[in-house]
Amino acid sequence: MAGTAAIGAVGRLPATAIEEGRDLSSMCGILAGTAYRLVSA
Repeated sequence: MAGTAAIGAVGRLPATAIEEGRDLSSMCGILAGTAYRLVSA
């Protein structure tokens, strides 16, 4: 259950960035790295 919640949180980050008007290209590395670490954990 905790893994599912963590993956959901990573999925929510881009939506929040868009809502705040941030550039998603600056977040790509962070999101990819975080998702990789969560999936492989």
